Amino acid sequence: MDVWAYARVSTDEQALDEGALIKQMRRLRTAGATKIYYDVESRTSDKRKGLLQLIEDINASVPGKVSKLLFIRIDRLTSSSMTFYRLMDALKKKGIQPTAIDEPFDISSIGGELTIDVRLAASKYEVKMLGMRVKKERDTRKANKKPHWNTPLGYAIENDKYIIDNSPCVCIIESKQELTRAQLMRLVFDTFLTVGTVSQTVRQLHDIFGIQANATPKDSNSKINILSEEDEIVFENINKSRSSGLSLRYPHTGLKWSVSGLRSILVNPIYAGGTPYDTIVRPKGHRKPFDEWEIAWETHPDETIITREEHEQIKAMIRGNRNNRWANEQKYTNPFANLVKCAHCGAAYSRQCKKLVKKKNFVRHHYQCSFYRTGACQNGRMISSDELEKQVINHIVSEAEKLAHLIEQEQTVTEEPPEIKTLRASLNTLEALPSNPAIEKAKEDIRMQIANAIATTSNNSKQYLIAKERVTRAFANPRYWEGLETEDKRTLLQACVKKIIVDGALVTAVELLHLH
Repeated sequence: MDVWAYARVSTDEQALDEGALIKQMRRLRTAGATKIYYDVESRTSDKRKGLLQLIEDINASVPGKVSKLLFIRIDRLTSSSMTFYRLMDALKKKGIQPTAIDEPFDISSIGGELTIDVRLAASKYEVKMLGMRVKKERDTRKANKKPHWNTPLGYAIENDKYIIDNSPCVCIIESKQELTRAQLMRLVFDTFLTVGTVSQTVRQLHDIFGIQANATPKDSNSKINILSEEDEIVFENINKSRSSGLSLRYPHTGLKWSVSGLRSILVNPIYAGGTPYDTIVRPKGHRKPFDEWEIAWETHPDETIITREEHEQIKAMIRGNRNNRWANEQKYTNPFANLVKCAHCGAAYSRQCKKLVKKKNFVRHHYQCSFYRTGACQNGRMISSDELEKQVINHIVSEAEKLAHLIEQEQTVTEEPPEIKTLRASLNTLEALPSNPAIEKAKEDIRMQIANAIATTSNNSKQYLIAKERVTRAFANPRYWEGLETEDKRTLLQACVKKIIVDGALVTAVELLHLH
């Protein structure tokens, strides 16, 4: 029989030791693993490709095919009790023995299960304490006007102070000009001040450095974060996509720029002698508009790449861009955020402009491939927000029952409130009657009432929010979907949809999440 294994290291571990994941996987291979699933993720994250694929493959496996699941320690699996016992339940159903190499592991007895619960609780406590220490360290650095742990390109840290990085960076062959990292960044700012827009600056920089920015379609990877028995355990065979936690940063990736990345650099006050704090909206993790950042000026006045006046001029130019929404407060909630991808290059579709439709009294937004502006993709045709929503829902309607079935499998048994029980009893009564248009309409109304009741029973519970009735009604009944709040639409889509593929103004495919 096969022996499967799971390996995980955190992003910090991998940054400190590039071979950390390889060492762990080789230990598992030596212990007899024939197939190894892996992730480079924090233990607090449950959005792991390797772990989710492992659970899916266990559920799909034939009983008796796999004898063991190997892992180093319980903390390499997860700190989430729900995810841990979901994995253990899948293993139990298939008769697979979970085995930890570095510690005793027994889930078959009450005492063993209690010990595991204590370990999981201790792991959660450790994570919270670590988060508290990081927050205190961040507050201390802010109070003392110290630099952040990471530095932008062109700077290094020495004695808790930003200093200009004069290490060699690039040589422009045409002019035979050598640039240090600081000189490179000065060229970036000069280019923007000359051309006036971020997207044109990106094009200009790519021309200067001879970088081919043409986007190519992304290859689909059906074997995500898995090494089979015949695969050699070496760094070259590890998935290095962004979602694997192993994405490579400059200087390994060259000097290819994106519009959003360059915009973040241009408004960074570190280049003008200031240090920004409180730039993130917590806990959402969204970056605040740059005018809302707290900035401590004169933290490194002798180590500047641009002047304070140039910094303010750059921000004024970005504010003045009529199509720029990034510098201003975002009042529009996009239910399709981070879901819409270009069919040609795989890049995200981003909002470019908006228009008030007075006759229908709504604001229409238009989306376009974000790589089109830099010349990296030729897919320039836009799609409107209402057309996008209409086409996506049409795609999902045919999948509504499939979604409901997947979610039903995931539901835990909970005691329903009396209100829902009464509605279900009424629905059962109507189901027993001969069908006619009036009865069918009454049944549909009751189903919608059940869906709304479930959604409002526990506002903090996603499980209620994406319950079977709510998903079925939302994606099978246009009236119900149109009546939802934008935040509810976004929550439902984020819970059910993995990716929306768009070619110009046409939605060509909607990929669903594996909710089980």
